[in-house]
Amino acid sequence: MNFFLLMFPFFFFFGFFFFSSAFFFLGFNFSFFVQWNLFFSSFYISFPIYLDYISCVFMGMVFFISGSIIFYSEYYMSSEVYKTRFFFLMFLFVLSMVFLIICPNLFCMLLGWDGLGLVSYLLVIYYQNLKSFSSGMITALTNRVGDVFILTSISLFFCYGSWNYMNFLSYYFTWFCLMVFIASLTKSAQIPFSAWLPAAMAAPTPVSSLVHSSTLVTAGVYILIRFSFFLNEKLKFTLLFISLLTMIMSGFSGLLEFDLKKIIALSTLSQLGFMLSTISIGLPSLAFFHLVVHAGFKALLFMCAGFFIHSFFDNQDIRFFGLMNKNYCFSLCMFNVANLSLCGFPFLSGFFSKDLILELMIQENLGLFFFILFIVGTFLTVLYSFRLFFYLTFKFCFSFPVEFFPKSLGIQNSMVLLFFFSIFLGSLGSMLFFFPYNYVILPKKMKFLISLVCLCGFYISSKLSFFVMFFNNIMIGFFGKMWFLAFLKTDFLKFLFLDFSYKFSKSLLIYVENFFGLTCFFFVSFFSENLSNFFKISFFFFSFFFLFYFLILMMYF
Repeated sequence: MNFFLLMFPFFFFFGFFFFSSAFFFLGFNFSFFVQWNLFFSSFYISFPIYLDYISCVFMGMVFFISGSIIFYSEYYMSSEVYKTRFFFLMFLFVLSMVFLIICPNLFCMLLGWDGLGLVSYLLVIYYQNLKSFSSGMITALTNRVGDVFILTSISLFFCYGSWNYMNFLSYYFTWFCLMVFIASLTKSAQIPFSAWLPAAMAAPTPVSSLVHSSTLVTAGVYILIRFSFFLNEKLKFTLLFISLLTMIMSGFSGLLEFDLKKIIALSTLSQLGFMLSTISIGLPSLAFFHLVVHAGFKALLFMCAGFFIHSFFDNQDIRFFGLMNKNYCFSLCMFNVANLSLCGFPFLSGFFSKDLILELMIQENLGLFFFILFIVGTFLTVLYSFRLFFYLTFKFCFSFPVEFFPKSLGIQNSMVLLFFFSIFLGSLGSMLFFFPYNYVILPKKMKFLISLVCLCGFYISSKLSFFVMFFNNIMIGFFGKMWFLAFLKTDFLKFLFLDFSYKFSKSLLIYVENFFGLTCFFFVSFFSENLSNFFKISFFFFSFFFLFYFLILMMYF
């Protein structure tokens, strides 16, 4: 049965339903809380659901993106053997995200939180090779750190008599804030938990599109938006520092990276740092606005990247791409629109959220250090975005053959909705949800500062786009490999344990094969040959004596 084409209209229907519900909740300033209490003898289960405009908008976006990706997967995964298993894993992934969004109960929210970690591990190891297994292990182990802190917060709330955090809105819990804070950092891959995010690119491209746009990595941001009233000034300062460092680190790494999917993954990491820094300066509603807008164009970026990678025989190195504007006009147009929206090009979706956040950041009393970090992070975002734009659009030579998809029209049709989201979602959301922020009065120099930073990034990117660094410099390695976070997380274990176990298993295997395998083979073959000869001789003597005895009896009788 073709599950993909059968189910994507249902995802679109639920997306439209929840978007319409969000307008209703926002227009009437209304929220909806319902709780089911189930009794089975002495066994009691409580399952609450909380719906307001935030949860409805986010669920609508999740369903719209999931429907587009399900439709995209029908053509992208057409040659896969286990398409049905892939579909059910994607469905469980979306279901886990829905549980996380609508449940105000920490125990029920754990179903979604832990389900995201488990299903993401199963999706990362989908191709079942050595790279997938190692990437899945670092993804699972890093996310388990956040799961431990969520479990600890559940045990803490158990002491207060309820797992529903809405019962304690007027209270302040220092340890609970710290646990939710660390759990959100692990899920959103902030420093020092950033190494798993590029490693998760071992999953199929539809998984990457769903994970990096509206599900796994945004779960931590969504939780911090929900719990933003619990954060004190010290945690906000720490969050601001960590998120801005993540922006800088991912920006430098994306600037020196040549893997197409990893560049887009590092841009996700940069935008997550941007959202968390917005929460830390006291603007959770704008962080949510950027979260929703970012989900649309980031899913489109990954879907276009997957189409390009398939067309170039699964090559992901952007240095081998070329003549894209000749062969892939419409797909390249959608990719460039999403890429320009990422770097905040005027009047695309990303502009309406990023520009507001940066202008309100200028009004905050952050200090010179954090102001410079914000500007440098924005500059690096423009730099690697336009670098990717120049590599894919204006490169007129390539050293790789091109394969044309027989089903490319279906793939392009699956991306049309997200293409319109990348253009119009920011302006619509700005008018419908965040109108009070639309007028920010600043001095002329400050007003043009952000545009000047973007223009400088565009100019420098045009000059350095095709400059390839061949120097074996430790500083280039430091900035290009995420400040050696991958090495500090897991790679050093290879030299301590994994390398020793690999050599020991190899030597043991050779020893067993040589001394046990061959020796046993020779012994068994020698024994079987002698036993066969013994039976042959025994049968000969038995036949001879039987015949001799029979002849003697014939002579006497």
